[in-house]
Order: sequence, then C-alpha cells, then structure tokens
Amino acid sequence: MNKSGSFNEYILEDLKTDKDIKEWINIGFEEFLQDNDLNAFVKSLEYAVRAKDSISGMAKKTGISRSNLYAIFNGQQKPQLATALKIIKELGYTVQVA
Repeated sequence: MNKSGSFNEYILEDLKTDKDIKEWINIGFEEFLQDNDLNAFVKSLEYAVRAKDSISGMAKKTGISRSNLYAIFNGQQKPQLATALKIIKELGYTVQVA
C-alpha cells in the first residue's frame, strides 16, 4: 500500500462517529478562517464525505457531478465557499458563527 493510502485510511479510522466528523470539519473551518485556504478546507470535507457517505452519494445529494467533486477534492478545480456549504448541509450539519 502506498503512503497516501495509509494516511487516508488513518484519517478515516479517526472519523467513526458523528461527533468525530463534526470536530474534524470545525477544525478545518477554523484553519480556513486563519489561512484563507479554501482548497485545504474542502479537502477536509472530502474525508468527512468519505467517512459518512461516498463521493457518488454526495454528488446525487448536492447535484454536483461526481467528476466535479473529484476535481474539487483533488485540487484540480477551484472550489467555491457555496460548494463547501452545500456539502456541509448535505452531511447534515450547519455552520454557526460563535
């Protein structure tokens, strides 16, 4: 197995519960607010999607094509904040400002 496969599996092993996934997304969002790196935040959403659903399932729920989601998650297409918020909503979460 390659190293990135091991890293991906390691992350997904930590995202077993809904609480774990929400905490993961919150950490990613806090980092986004600090460094303004939307690509990194959307990458963190990819792990949440894979832990809770699948790319195909998320594509159906959001109406974003599977190929576009893969391109966004792989950094080949620039994400928009609206896309990230749509994914968060379809995961069953909301965004709150504290």
